Amino acid sequence: MNELNVTIGLLAGFFTLWCLFAPVVAESEEEPKKLNPYTGNEQAIQEGRKLFVTYGCSGCHGLGGGGGMGHPLTDDVWKHGSDDATLMSLIKGDLTGSTMPKFGQTLNDDQIWKLIAYVRSLYQGDPALIKW
Repeated sequence: MNELNVTIGLLAGFFTLWCLFAPVVAESEEEPKKLNPYTGNEQAIQEGRKLFVTYGCSGCHGLGGGGGMGHPLTDDVWKHGSDDATLMSLIKGDLTGSTMPKFGQTLNDDQIWKLIAYVRSLYQGDPALIKW
């Protein structure tokens, strides 16, 4: 009988914790904000490609984004995250722990958005995983 009480108490405790923290987990899985005004814009994508080549991004990520010294840009694996705000911060050089060159002093926000639009056009992963 004592073991039954302990088991019931543990189950009640786990249920209480689940009820308290399940909403927090659900809130953190919100869709990322889509900030890039150039996503899907062919002219901007071509301008982004020129920036990608001009500023040496292809030296690390490959001309087609397949990777090399830098991570591939064509798959679902993104070290820092793949939402618009994270990529903007990464390219500007605002993320700590990144080994990527900082382009925040070289490129303006408009140019970075076009560069991100080009990077998005290289994606070859599962379309169901796209969050931009």
